[in-house]
Order: sequence, then C-alpha cells, then structure tokens
Amino acid sequence: MNKILLVTRPQYDETTNYLYYFAEQVINEAQKRNFKILDLAGEKANCKDFSGRIRKINPDLIFFNGHGSPTSIAGHNDEILMSVDKNVSLLNNKIVYALSCGSAKKLGQCAINNGARSFIGYKENFIFMHERDKSAKPLQDKTARLFFEPSNLVVTTLIKDNTPKDAFNRSQKKFKYNLRKLMTSESPQEDRSSIPWLYWDMIHQVCLENA
Repeated sequence: MNKILLVTRPQYDETTNYLYYFAEQVINEAQKRNFKILDLAGEKANCKDFSGRIRKINPDLIFFNGHGSPTSIAGHNDEILMSVDKNVSLLNNKIVYALSCGSAKKLGQCAINNGARSFIGYKENFIFMHERDKSAKPLQDKTARLFFEPSNLVVTTLIKDNTPKDAFNRSQKKFKYNLRKLMTSESPQEDRSSIPWLYWDMIHQVCLENA
C-alpha cells in the first residue's frame, strides 16, 4: 500500500454530519501512521475533485462516506461520485471501504469486475441510531458510537497493513461484541433498541475481493 488515503465526507444533512465527524477519527489514526490524507470534506466531495485527485495522486485506499444506492455513491448535495457507469474504472487496483447505503449490492461487484482489489461495504442500507440531543456533537453520542466503532475498524485495520479480509473480520467481531454488550442485563433499555439495527448492519456488511 502506498500510504495514501482518500476520504470523501460530504456534510449537508444529519446523516452526513455524523459520517463527517466519525470519519475524522479515522483520518486522525491514519495521520499517526504517516499516511498522506486526501480529505474531500464538505463541498470538496464533488465529482471533479474526486476524479482529479485519484488520477493525479493515485491513492491505494479509498474511504467513501455519503448517501448511496445499489448502483452509486454520492458526494456533497447528492452529486454522484461513482456509479456502475461512471468513474468505476478509477477503482482499478484500489482497496475500497464504502460507508454508503446499499452500494455493495451492485456497484461493489462492478468495481471488482473493473479491477478493484477489494470492496468492503453494505448490500442494504447502513442504519444507525443516535441520541437526539447529541446531533450537534456526534462524537459525544454513545448510541451512534455503537455503530460507527465497528465501521471505523475497517479502515483503521487496513492502515495497519492488514488484509481486507482481516479488516472485515475485525469489524464483524466488533459488531458482535457490541450486540452481546447490549443484551446484558446492565444495558440501559433505551440502548437495547439498537440491537436489531446493529445486527442488520452486521449481516449486510460484505467483503468482495478479486480472485
């Protein structure tokens, strides 16, 4: 890996605001390991900047944050950055983690078919719960952290020079750990409402790799 990480993190609604701040934790960890960070934050998460940075600097690792569909990943204000018929060739020889709803369903396999080394993502919507009074300060939201800690483990494992399969497995183990913790009698009742959605995210997370 060439120790260059490209991160897209649009910020224009409540969902992307949470993704924006939790992705910052990953960026901080990558910087500690001397990664060069291409941070497409806010309005910079647009198609022109995205495709331009990849072509010019050629990062090995890409971390998408944003809304998505089975066939696409969006940037700021829902501008499409990547789809099955747009820019997918840019993922050739890349390792990708897409925290973008449903994008592993079709786009992930399309990326593999176009030469991506690996695509980790979700076949269905990534759903997280949060505390209403923490929306302005997402990193203080303990409920949201139950979802984003397993998610962040994908990239923080990859930057330690582990394989995509290792990163996927560590994320899965963290999902299971959080589920077990919520099922204990000591867990507050309001936290237990996160159980079905944590399980949902876990079973729909996939790791696709080139043979």
